[in-house]
Amino acid sequence: MASSASALPLYRDSLPNGLIVLTYEDHRLPTASFSLVCRSGAACDPEGKAGTAALTAEMLTRGTATMSGDSISSLVEFLGGDFHGSASGDFMDLSTQVLSKDVPTALDLLADAALHPAFDPKELKLALDRFLSGAQRIKDSPNQQVDQEFIKLVYQGLPYGHPNYGDTLSIPLIKREDLLAFYNTYVKPNNCFIIAVGDVKRADLVAAVTQRLGSWTPAQVPQPKSLTATYPDRMKVKVITRSDMNQTYVEFGHPGITATDPDMLATRLMSYILGGSAMNSRLGNTVREKGGLAYDVRCWFDRNTLPGAYHATVQTANPKEAIAKMLRVIQVMHDSGAAAAELEKAQNYYTGSFPLTYSSTGGKRSQVLTMELFHYGMDWLDKFPDRVRAVTLDQVNKAASDHIKPGKYWMVILGPVTKEDLGLTDVEWIQ
Repeated sequence: MASSASALPLYRDSLPNGLIVLTYEDHRLPTASFSLVCRSGAACDPEGKAGTAALTAEMLTRGTATMSGDSISSLVEFLGGDFHGSASGDFMDLSTQVLSKDVPTALDLLADAALHPAFDPKELKLALDRFLSGAQRIKDSPNQQVDQEFIKLVYQGLPYGHPNYGDTLSIPLIKREDLLAFYNTYVKPNNCFIIAVGDVKRADLVAAVTQRLGSWTPAQVPQPKSLTATYPDRMKVKVITRSDMNQTYVEFGHPGITATDPDMLATRLMSYILGGSAMNSRLGNTVREKGGLAYDVRCWFDRNTLPGAYHATVQTANPKEAIAKMLRVIQVMHDSGAAAAELEKAQNYYTGSFPLTYSSTGGKRSQVLTMELFHYGMDWLDKFPDRVRAVTLDQVNKAASDHIKPGKYWMVILGPVTKEDLGLTDVEWIQ
């Protein structure tokens, strides 16, 4: 079965086993990029074993029944390409990019990884060491540390509530059997799709994929448990005092909506007006431009399969004043909404910048992944600007009223401060 509702050279085919093949033809350069995307990611990690999906993706590129990890690396290096695995909360992704003359080899590599992974114990030991080293370095990245703590508070044991790449507690607990179980449960053709971008012809590609993966056996795949994160009855704040730092990192917010929520586009426009830019948004104007309190301040809503989170962040030497101004600005947006001129400016930004997001090979791949993952439909790239223009001021203001919850924030503050320095009242402090 095939379809193309797009004016772009973008096509969607499906094999009898449920595997979807998306082809975006672009013959300007003799290169091709491929991704095998599995619709199960870190949100499906086993309890207490955060990082399982990411490690599974990593190990799929590190050896098969007939090729060692080093042999794969040597082949990829010989081709001058790349081949890597990654995971987000919603999906795992094996990606490779090669010259178009090497497309058959790249597809062989991708198919072998998907069908015959070795999960070699020696390679797994190396991968676990790399992941653990990465988790230990998070203390060197205040932004990541604050975000990780914030996510834990918002989701509290629910999917998305743990680091996608695990932490120092979970990584040592992950065994080879966990990766095999994850692979055998989720990596099925009816739970995957292939994206091809570049110098490939749709008919040739579908035939080549069918030859390599047409006999892959489908199976029923469990979905991640539903997610209903709760709002605190008042602001709950965790302070992590680091006297060795000269800046304070702040992140606060609450549960949000799904990527497919009918309000998402209006919510994105509202969020852009509020804090989409460090210089031209309301938060940017108040905290950075007029207040001189921070170099960067912004807010956004996650776009996930399950409800994501609403985030507001700032890095500042004066957290007391910066937080107070942010809370006030967000409250005003909730209460009074946006102005028509602000909406027009946001719509101009979205419609003007959107084509640039898929001008490169990586951009095409990313946008097609988003389109397929969230079932936006084959006309999404074509119609997105029209849909942005169709959003009304009433819809934006309703989004502000419905999806921002002033006072019901989880907040994490990391820096050379204590709770006495912050001037926050009517809050519950988290130890």
